Amino acid sequence: MEDFNSQYANHSKLEQLKLFILEHGTYIELKKGERFTIQGKVNHRGAYIEHGLLRYTRVDEKGNIHIVGYTFSGEFAGSLCTLIKPNQPSLVTIEAVCDTKICYMSYSKVEEFFAANVETMQLKCTLVEQSYLLMYHRLMDMYCKTTAELYLDLLNRCPNIQEYITLKEIASFLQVTPETISRIRRGLNK
Repeated sequence: MEDFNSQYANHSKLEQLKLFILEHGTYIELKKGERFTIQGKVNHRGAYIEHGLLRYTRVDEKGNIHIVGYTFSGEFAGSLCTLIKPNQPSLVTIEAVCDTKICYMSYSKVEEFFAANVETMQLKCTLVEQSYLLMYHRLMDMYCKTTAELYLDLLNRCPNIQEYITLKEIASFLQVTPETISRIRRGLNK
């Protein structure tokens, strides 16, 4: 799978953080459907995805499940809110869409790494900045691009995503109905 958020995940300054996690973290394989984080519970760990795909979902007050994001191979996963403000419950559930190999580490260990010196403290700033930029660009895209453009962006970033997620999930992620995605697909096939 190609990187979905490669703009921030492959940021050159974050390579040091990636290497630290891979060297000192714990490797596990999450099976399809297995959860890494549960909405409403404090998550004390972040991860680097070696291979696979994680889905971020949020259940609203009516019980509806919304797909709010994905992370792919070569990216970091976790709850940025918890990293910034420890003991804050996760706003999302993060689960494996397919069998996914990750290397995870407790946030307390990551914080020790960040506190080691000025250079590593700057890495935390870079991580937060890149995460902010990713979210800001996604917000701007949701306001400024058509659904067809958003769908094409998704396919360009990860051409084989349709092998892993359903039309209904794509629609949820793009905040439209499955019928809208079907119409877009039909239009693209003409």
